[in-house]
Amino acid sequence: MTPPIKAVLFDKDGTLVDFRATWIAAYRGVTLELAERAGGGGELARSLLRCAGYDPETGGFAEDSPLLWATGDAVAEIWANQPALRRVRDVAGIVEAHFGDHRRYPPVPVGDLPELMRRLRRRRLRLGIATMDTTAKARATAVELGIAEHLAFVVGADAGHGRKPQPGMVHAFCEAVGCPPEATVVVGDSRADLAMARNAGCAAAIAVRTGATPARLLAPLADAMIEDVQELDGLLDRLAA
Repeated sequence: MTPPIKAVLFDKDGTLVDFRATWIAAYRGVTLELAERAGGGGELARSLLRCAGYDPETGGFAEDSPLLWATGDAVAEIWANQPALRRVRDVAGIVEAHFGDHRRYPPVPVGDLPELMRRLRRRRLRLGIATMDTTAKARATAVELGIAEHLAFVVGADAGHGRKPQPGMVHAFCEAVGCPPEATVVVGDSRADLAMARNAGCAAAIAVRTGATPARLLAPLADAMIEDVQELDGLLDRLAA
């Protein structure tokens, strides 16, 4: 028999944090600064966005865009390798300054997250975050969102447990909370999140539609799909039934 769900591991950006409302401004801001430092302007900034898989005219992302799931240092490397930026010093530092600036780009929560976490805790679920951002930033975001007290574990791509879609972050969470993957669900907005859940042997990979990855690309890897995390209660009821 399948064990009951005892733990939920959330992705951060696009899942708990509204992806477009939070990150599009950061992507536009950092590419504009990089372009200005290179002596260019708006067209160079738009070119940098396009080479990272985002079309600034349509607002759409390429299926393999690293902006949807990769680490900040991976995105910085893509831009640093562009010939137009060869004279710009410390591209990675500029990217880090923008991506970590919560004053300029405050994280926009998906609904009332503290209340959601309280409801889930009343179910006696252990809760955590696994992100391709850094652990420190994830913890800071959890504090800003008012949910830090509800989280038993927060892990980023820099914590030594591997990167998505590898299963290491799930296994680290499960070990920390004393719950096997078969009793754990992962909730995320990207294919990397869902593949991580499957690679780890989780009870379910749950997709949300608050990121930028089209539902048609999420569906093949998802055991279930909901509009956003606020619908998780109902889905857990259905899974239990």
